[in-house]
Amino acid sequence: MPTRTWCALLLAAGLTTFSTLTLPVTRGVAQDPAPKKEAPVADPVLPSLEAKEWKKTDSGLEIWDVKEGTGDATVKDATVTIHYTGWTLDGKIFDSSVQRGTPATFPLPRLIKGWQEGIPGMKAGGVRRLKIPGPLAYGAAGGAGGKIPPNATLVFEIELFKDPMKLPDLTAKDWKKQDNGVRLWDVKEGTGDVVAKGATVTIHYTGWTLNGKVFDSSRTGGGKPVEFPLASLIKGWQDNVPGMKVGGVRLMELPPEFAYGKQGAGADIPPNSTLVFEIEVFGAKGGR
Repeated sequence: MPTRTWCALLLAAGLTTFSTLTLPVTRGVAQDPAPKKEAPVADPVLPSLEAKEWKKTDSGLEIWDVKEGTGDATVKDATVTIHYTGWTLDGKIFDSSVQRGTPATFPLPRLIKGWQEGIPGMKAGGVRRLKIPGPLAYGAAGGAGGKIPPNATLVFEIELFKDPMKLPDLTAKDWKKQDNGVRLWDVKEGTGDVVAKGATVTIHYTGWTLNGKVFDSSRTGGGKPVEFPLASLIKGWQDNVPGMKVGGVRLMELPPEFAYGKQGAGADIPPNSTLVFEIEVFGAKGGR
């Protein structure tokens, strides 16, 4: 079962260090920033298995494009954010992000072969159905705690969301440069309480280096928002998360002195790196 790892952006004894948490996530088949959590819905219904819309590929995978999306086509090694439901051929649901009300984010290379073949080419907003033969699904081992029998053919419906892992446009006119060199972009103004200095915040976040590499994200693997005391985080967060409102989304471009400075942080953040973060605030308490 794969794991999800994120950095806590902590400062220890005045020095910035990683605090690494490793949490289990369900082995996946497999946001505009990420889609918001939705109310659970009634059980999705197995699509017709005999519909003329199914198109069979050379591998035996069958594809039905229910809705064409827009924008760039998904590439084979992409990280995708999706809603999905999976059925066995008798109509039983064995897994569904739709029922949970929260989309999931997964890198395609970690997923079953039917998804690795069937999702590339989709565009944001698109809905695709996949009928996946056993060898391209869970094979002789079966899966999902016994809900998927050995060699079972599976059916999925997948809705693809805008890629939350893509580095924001660093040339956009929306960036506002501060006197200290930090750049901010308020993508969405919140409507809730204002985050106070020193507050404890509940957030989703993604961090990039300037080459577009994601070095950390709370969204990976369908992760839930995380809670941190601002006082324990890097200076760029301590200074620039306060003033946001609950429900807001802010982008921050932080020069090295507001991030991990001369020492960097592990292999993914070299010394003297400028970093970009997207932060969505779900809650805040305390502070002054």
